[in-house]
Amino acid sequence: MSGVQNVLVAWPGSYIGRRLSRKLLEQDNVKLRFLVPDARRMSEFAHHDIEIVVGDALEDDCVLRSSLRGIHVAYFPLRYLGTDREFGNLTRKFAERFRDACRAEGVTRVVYLGMLGGEETGNEFMDTMDDVGAILSSIPDVVQTVWLRAGFVLGSGSILFEILRNMVQKSPVLIIPRWMELKVSPIGIYNLVDYLVRAKDLERTVITDIGLPPMSIREMLVLTSRAMGLRRIFIPVPFSFRRLTSCILMLTTPFSYSLASLVIRTVQSAKQEAFHAVQDTVPPCFLDITPFPFETAIERTIAAIEREQVYSRWTDSLSGISYTDDEEELVKSVYHDVKSRDFGEISPQQIFRAVTSIGGRQGWFSFDILWQIRGLMDKFAGGFGTSVGRRVESDLRVGDLLDVWKVVDLQENRRLLLEAQMKVFGKAWLEFRIEGNTLTQTAYHYPRGLMGRLYWYAMLPFHAFIFKDMIDSIVRRAREM
Repeated sequence: MSGVQNVLVAWPGSYIGRRLSRKLLEQDNVKLRFLVPDARRMSEFAHHDIEIVVGDALEDDCVLRSSLRGIHVAYFPLRYLGTDREFGNLTRKFAERFRDACRAEGVTRVVYLGMLGGEETGNEFMDTMDDVGAILSSIPDVVQTVWLRAGFVLGSGSILFEILRNMVQKSPVLIIPRWMELKVSPIGIYNLVDYLVRAKDLERTVITDIGLPPMSIREMLVLTSRAMGLRRIFIPVPFSFRRLTSCILMLTTPFSYSLASLVIRTVQSAKQEAFHAVQDTVPPCFLDITPFPFETAIERTIAAIEREQVYSRWTDSLSGISYTDDEEELVKSVYHDVKSRDFGEISPQQIFRAVTSIGGRQGWFSFDILWQIRGLMDKFAGGFGTSVGRRVESDLRVGDLLDVWKVVDLQENRRLLLEAQMKVFGKAWLEFRIEGNTLTQTAYHYPRGLMGRLYWYAMLPFHAFIFKDMIDSIVRRAREM
């Protein structure tokens, strides 16, 4: 296509969506538009010339139609993660509405990234991805669909890399169950983005598999340990131990039990013959893209982590995370714990830097072991726990998961609002607000039923020690900066 292309990226805040958007901004002939439920999550693109349509397109057809009006190429939401049947049903219904809206608004091309692994696998997540591709490509005479199918993505902050890095780092002896011997096809995030960008220029319907030759998780672990300079012992066992391995992944990675189980089920459900055909199906239009070998991809990923070039993370792709109603719910909160400190001659900028440095490797400044215990409790209750850490130590943005919290508002030198991702029998927030020379730290709780109220009172001793010392520690930290 000659001239300027109007390109829509729907829900660009996902792990792949953020990286794709950065690459599309480098294209001279692309005029970019975002469809987002909350523009605050896309703050890193604020200085670019991007049109943003804000609204709940899952429910509002007017918002969806408006976002597609005048668009030449539309990217369907890329690889959001859901672990239940409701997610699958919602995704299929939205795919139908997205297809119909594209037809109504004259969109000529849709680009979609599905899963590689075969049809009717019995895995809800993989089957949903396959069904969505079939829905989007069902009217090729009207809307051309470029349907790329890829396996696990390897890149800084990706699920696959988090598994490989954490397992290699945390255990000198690795038990290899049978499912780790099954073959899957990885693909480096750099190459995947190249495929996606190229896909917008294809002028015909294309359904193709992309990625590296298949290899087992065990082989990936061996190569990762070499790249990290670590010697590890691998002990194969003739059983899958899916539930036990899910628990081990839950404890050694930032994942919840349900997400760890989803990863293992996905590997087990994939049809092996689908992976072995990857290199034979790439059409001529992609032949000039040569995927990096696994060793190169893992080395680039490790280097990106060391340079803190983690532009997106697997947590960005979690489904069901909303930000738009937090302020309304905050006002309705029942319980509050307020602590204030005058920080005197220290600048608000120093205080804000100290506030936004909490979590991750830095910890929470006080009683960090108690935070870790609380995170472990949350793990066993089905949550992510404090092992999620930070995307990078030097930057924070709306949408980031910060240990057991989610960043829902961030105003430079004024405010940081976190929403608890722990099991709190209701909802809970932690707010830091700077006004004049005063730092105010407020814990909010909106209880659900009797258990919610009992939970608040059970946590009061925790508040008395930890939250009081936390605000003092923040001021001390700011003074040292």
